[in-house]
Amino acid sequence: MRLLFYAFLVALVITLLGACNKNDNFFPEKIKLTVKLNHVIDGNPLVFDTLVFFNEAGNNYEITRLEYYISNIKLHSDFLGDYESNDIIYVDAANPESCSFTLNNVPSGKYNSISYTIGIDSIRNVSYYLPNTNENIGMAWPDGMGGGYHFLKLEGHYLYNTVSTGFAIHLGSNPFQVNGSFNQEFMLGYNPYQIKMEMNVNEWFKNPITYNLQTDGNYTMGSALLMNKIRVNGHDVFTLKNN
Repeated sequence: MRLLFYAFLVALVITLLGACNKNDNFFPEKIKLTVKLNHVIDGNPLVFDTLVFFNEAGNNYEITRLEYYISNIKLHSDFLGDYESNDIIYVDAANPESCSFTLNNVPSGKYNSISYTIGIDSIRNVSYYLPNTNENIGMAWPDGMGGGYHFLKLEGHYLYNTVSTGFAIHLGSNPFQVNGSFNQEFMLGYNPYQIKMEMNVNEWFKNPITYNLQTDGNYTMGSALLMNKIRVNGHDVFTLKNN
């Protein structure tokens, strides 16, 4: 009887040690995560050069350009730790090829949230830091205004007393980076894998500030007051969508 008991104990210890060794040697699979960006206006697909949209203030408007940088993307996990990308991604909403990018070597597993920046951090937001592509040159912020790059170019027209009037919502300069996050759990378990981030353009014009193109101003560049109104509205322009 004692021999059977001791044999049971030995078997139990071996099993527990084996379990510990497996846990100690656990390394999550590294995957390629594709991030797809979608752009809508209150649930309707963004269509350019079409004067059919209305913002919170009641402005009837159209979009002719939507370009921005997204960077400092971090995936947060209690178990895996944080994954951080150093990439600066240029996005042109009118170009489907620029509305998708890949994050490499992402540990598979459960994540609790995602954080990101619309814009570029202050260390890298300096003139001529990015490669001299046509896109980056077109996003340059004037040296006389601090240099670096535009974080956002949102341009179009709106009706002002029935007259089509241009607007340009531009963000740039280090104090006006937009930081956002999703507190939403999701699993990454297969290779390849993808998530979808959806921007509601109308969120730039509301929550917490209702921005009226007619009374607040239709050009933000050079105005710290107007850029800050857009910045604070930008915290929730993106939502994480199920595929």
